[in-house]
Amino acid sequence: MSEKFFFICRRGMILFAVLFAMVGCAMGPDFVRPKPILPDHWQNADTVARSQPSSALWRGIFNDPVLNSLMRRAETGNLDMVLARERIRAARIQRRAASAESLPSLNGQAAYTHERLATAGVGQVLQPLLGLSPGIQGQEPEGVSYTNYSIGAVASWELDLWGRQRRLQEAAKAEFSAVQADMDAMHLSTQAEIARTYFQWLWVSDRLNQAEKKLERAENILRIDQAVHAHGLLASVDLGSQQALYHEAQGEKEELALKQASLHRALAVLTTGRPDAEIPELAKPANLLDVKIPKIALGIPSDIARNRPDIRAAEARLHAATATIGMAQADFYPQITLTGQISLDALTVAELGWNARNTSFGPTLSLPIFNGGRLSRQLELRRSEQRSAGLFYQNVVLSAWIEIENLLSYEKFFLSRYQSQLSLLKTGQARIDALGKQYQHGDISQRELLQASLLENAGEANLADTYVAFLINAVNLNTALGKNYL
Repeated sequence: MSEKFFFICRRGMILFAVLFAMVGCAMGPDFVRPKPILPDHWQNADTVARSQPSSALWRGIFNDPVLNSLMRRAETGNLDMVLARERIRAARIQRRAASAESLPSLNGQAAYTHERLATAGVGQVLQPLLGLSPGIQGQEPEGVSYTNYSIGAVASWELDLWGRQRRLQEAAKAEFSAVQADMDAMHLSTQAEIARTYFQWLWVSDRLNQAEKKLERAENILRIDQAVHAHGLLASVDLGSQQALYHEAQGEKEELALKQASLHRALAVLTTGRPDAEIPELAKPANLLDVKIPKIALGIPSDIARNRPDIRAAEARLHAATATIGMAQADFYPQITLTGQISLDALTVAELGWNARNTSFGPTLSLPIFNGGRLSRQLELRRSEQRSAGLFYQNVVLSAWIEIENLLSYEKFFLSRYQSQLSLLKTGQARIDALGKQYQHGDISQRELLQASLLENAGEANLADTYVAFLINAVNLNTALGKNYL
């Protein structure tokens, strides 16, 4: 008896050793990180002012305390950021759920049943079996009633012989990484939108101040022309032209005031989630030209594969798609589930005890034999999804390459344009200073001085337009490089 017992144990140990060795296998291809097709250097890298790579937040390169305050406010107030964090929580839960698939399960169960077995017609069945004459009349037994109590537990564990559960966990982990990258992308995009909107608000505020000066000068010129016209020294046509210029300046001021209010509401939504929220930082607008022109920590093209969140998300989803191929291949092979059950069953509660136990234990083998080609189509679909994910990754990298090169070329254009307009503005200001001295000496009229000042307003507006475009391009370039997001 003992030899037979040890023989059975030895065979069982060998069987489990083989099974656990098979558990180490994993079907499907292993993920290999793709090498993005990128140049060795940027074509327009020599056209921008560069700085050394830094771990500091890229928003700090503008050296604007109001912008930094708006960014911090958005961390808790922006709805997109809150939504992104909630998606991270959901992805983390999904990853943990996938890990739980490989663990054994244990379920308790309890039951109470009351049954009654009917006996109608039993006599007609038993009479031929007992050799009794069909004509004999007798009383049929009454129905039987009984109660059954049951309590127990069931445990099961699917052996991961072909690595299906490990591929499932691998795919869930990769998808979690993709969602994290999506959150980084949302974070970076939101911060960039705040910076762009803030700079536009500064630009509109600056233009609004210029429009007020322009309107004041146009009004003074109009008063002078009205006085001259009253003495018959100015034609009505010329007076009408000046009135049209005055109303044009008035309309420009009103339009800029509407834009300023609209941008204020946009900033309120971006930072607090409410369009009617107060933003104390905007009570006193800073001068647009005081914002620091940034230097770009450009790096090399291969850096964007690590820095850009959209590229990291595409790579993670390619990883997940590769893992699902192994899951689909594992479905072609047998699945073994170890199941154990114990229960106490009795007709009365008092009889529930160890002697009333029922036990069972053993493996269950499930082997796919015929499924109409469903498994083959699923495997083909997973391979197609992997190819699509690979193509999508290449497309994201290519789009990033083009975007950065374009922004670098714009950087050169805006820098050159800003420098030329700044030079023209300085020349114009020197001319206004000279005219002011001539006016003080009585060499020119007040109208001539005011008319020249209007031309200076146009130069200031052009410089502000170029400067805000320069700043926004710097925001877009840092965003495209994927640098230093929170």
